[in-house]
Amino acid sequence: MHLVDNLTLRTAVEAFAATPNQGTYLEVVRNCFQGDLLLDATGSTITMTDDGSAMAKGSVLHFREGSGPDGAKALLAFTRQDEAAKVHAGTDDEVKTLGQPAAGLLEFAQSQGYDWVYIDPSGPTCAIGLKDIDFVLRNKRNDAVKQALATGDAAAVVDALALGGVLLYAVAEKPDGSVQVRTSVSPAAEPVRLAFTSAAEVTARDSADAFGTIDMATVVADALQHPFTALVLNPSGPWMALSHDQLREVQARLAP
Repeated sequence: MHLVDNLTLRTAVEAFAATPNQGTYLEVVRNCFQGDLLLDATGSTITMTDDGSAMAKGSVLHFREGSGPDGAKALLAFTRQDEAAKVHAGTDDEVKTLGQPAAGLLEFAQSQGYDWVYIDPSGPTCAIGLKDIDFVLRNKRNDAVKQALATGDAAAVVDALALGGVLLYAVAEKPDGSVQVRTSVSPAAEPVRLAFTSAAEVTARDSADAFGTIDMATVVADALQHPFTALVLNPSGPWMALSHDQLREVQARLAP
């Protein structure tokens, strides 16, 4: 068990609250796909199993709700316990929270018919419209690689890539109907491949780009081709460039 403190997302929320615009909003959206968030379960009746690993049968959960900017139903979510406590300031409530992977919380909110997720509603805050992120939720993504990138540990990123799955390419659509896969260059001016863990990462780099879902083996093989010297993941950050040696390790570990 660990204490939830999603500093990366809270920092993005604070930046949006200070300067609300499309760019800062997209930063919040894309950072909703790493780390954990808390739900306010104050008032719930929760009994744990004897080993403390799960909730026992008969537990009743109630999650705190609110209203979005348009008055529609919103689920409240918190980046740390202190943010949840702000909602109960001045009361005698025993504040209970339940930690969930942030991406899973968004999927839960969508499945339960919420229109909004309010992050740290006592402020600084940001309301995420679930209709705004449907394009992320309905498309494949790679949360394991996103989480690994947040650690800054290259070995962890290689391990996550070796699990397989997919990544996304950013695609520019040309007037003649053809498409061009976005690439870039390294600080040494060497060509590099780009790949992204979700549609939100593609949009954060360039909101005009489309995206394509590519299996991991193809992504690695493409990045190993001449003239590319590396694969850069999530260039909007946290990002990482993987060398050919690291990519060959991933390639060797991928399931046939």
